[in-house]
Amino acid sequence: MRYNSHDVFKKVAALGPKATFDQARNIFDSVRERPMERLEASEGTVCGTTYYTVEPIGGYWLRMEDWARQTFGDPGSIWDWDAVPGARWYMNNRKFWFRDEADRTMFMLKWA
Repeated sequence: MRYNSHDVFKKVAALGPKATFDQARNIFDSVRERPMERLEASEGTVCGTTYYTVEPIGGYWLRMEDWARQTFGDPGSIWDWDAVPGARWYMNNRKFWFRDEADRTMFMLKWA
């Protein structure tokens, strides 16, 4: 899937008026095709539940995001207070957060 400047600007606009320059730059960096340098795995919590995270260093974020949506369904939102916690996966802070370690493993095998 190719992205045009309109897609990129929609993502930047979605950050809202309090977006920092670094946040906007991260989005623009994400749409460039770059070699995958590495995938950094870690763990964190969302609403008290352990999630298995992976941070792609390099790669093509938007392509990874599209694949994750097709594979795991729509992500949850940690910013939506009306949402039920415990979504299968989230995207936040340049990381993909997976409730199940097997999902993270599948993601890493696909993009390594």
